[in-house]
Amino acid sequence: MEKFENPLQVLVVGAGAGGICAAIQAARLGARVLLVEKDKEIGGTGVHSPVGLVCKFQRRDTYEPINRGLHKELFTHAYQWSGEFSESDRLPTYDHNELRAKYGELTAAEKNLKIVTGVSVESVETQPPLHDVASSGRRRIRAVKLSTGERIEALAIVDGTADGNLAAMAGASYHKGRESDGKMQSATLTFGIKRFDTSLFKNLEINTWGGYWSLNDELSDLYKKAKMAKETKNPKSQIYAFAYPDGKTLLFNCNEVGGVDPTNPKSVEAGRAVAETYVKDLIRILKKHPGFARSEVAFISTKFGVREGRRILGDYILTGKDCIDEARFDDMVAAGAYDIDIHDPDECVDRMQRIPNTQFYHIPYRCLISRDHTNLLLGSRCISGDFEAHSSYRVMSCVTAIGQAAGTAAALAAFTSDGEVRGVNASWIRYCLDKADQFTQGDLRRPPIP
Repeated sequence: MEKFENPLQVLVVGAGAGGICAAIQAARLGARVLLVEKDKEIGGTGVHSPVGLVCKFQRRDTYEPINRGLHKELFTHAYQWSGEFSESDRLPTYDHNELRAKYGELTAAEKNLKIVTGVSVESVETQPPLHDVASSGRRRIRAVKLSTGERIEALAIVDGTADGNLAAMAGASYHKGRESDGKMQSATLTFGIKRFDTSLFKNLEINTWGGYWSLNDELSDLYKKAKMAKETKNPKSQIYAFAYPDGKTLLFNCNEVGGVDPTNPKSVEAGRAVAETYVKDLIRILKKHPGFARSEVAFISTKFGVREGRRILGDYILTGKDCIDEARFDDMVAAGAYDIDIHDPDECVDRMQRIPNTQFYHIPYRCLISRDHTNLLLGSRCISGDFEAHSSYRVMSCVTAIGQAAGTAAALAAFTSDGEVRGVNASWIRYCLDKADQFTQGDLRRPPIP
């Protein structure tokens, strides 16, 4: 493994959407960045457990995007869509292979960014903070030890893992699941089908909302009859199939497995085994539709789509009420426009609740700061929030904004305060994000860096 200058300015662990955006943004600001990923390839859920749909990133009244920046660079074509689900409106979907290529292109362009894959963090060294904040009880992360044996020091660190793995290893406090019983949202194994015959569908325009609704109704009728005949135990009530932009692949997001804990590998393994039986059932059921009689499996996702893990406690906990009330914060550094979207842990049914009125809420900088550390930022869905809020900001439109904000803050902390993240003013972060074409609200102050 390549030797790195110690200390680095910014270390990012986890190369899903949030971690990648954090690393790119910090590197663009001039920081020396190392991105560490335990899997053999970067990309996270969006690439290895794709969902097909580019989840909502616009306010519904004016259609103004409130997630831009790196999200727009990754999903440029989705920004051509404006409108609210009219039948003729184009379906805002993505191809996971194109997303993989875009991640590769954007990361390769950053000379300050180094990436290592197939390497995990084995342990974390902490120490009292550099400055006199001992009364807070917070610790500073001094270094991490990698599975290669390499010891990496960094001024500022971003946990870009979906489940807050690094933060938990460093002793951070966290919550899991809903507040009443700790149960987490159900998990899904997505898969793709190709070589279907659209001429045998009731609506041929499968890349429009009208075509999407029509096809899902057709397939759901078939699926419900199969469920009544006990041809599957899948608890999902209906079919969701999203056409890729080229119309040649349909992404199926339509099975649910409860009781999966991503922090327990055996739980994930057992859950995936159940999901695989549901996928086989559904493929067999689809063959009954004339349009799928000669279809083929394009892929079954290599990762099991787990929606929820640890939520690391920060200086503020974002709540579902904050989302529904369209909360505004002075230390806003990101925003979310996606609905409250809960896949119930028990019944495996969806609860969708719109964000009303302006249709978006602020995510404050305090939610990105680990409560128990001085130089640790949260750059993925593991930010500080409750069960309901997490169900909204867990999607890529929000996670990319969270990651980009965390990467900005990490670079600024490395430049101005020896990595102490509370020494960074939110207005500095917004200034840098605004320069990167990210949506911000609040005053902008140029940070004290060259």
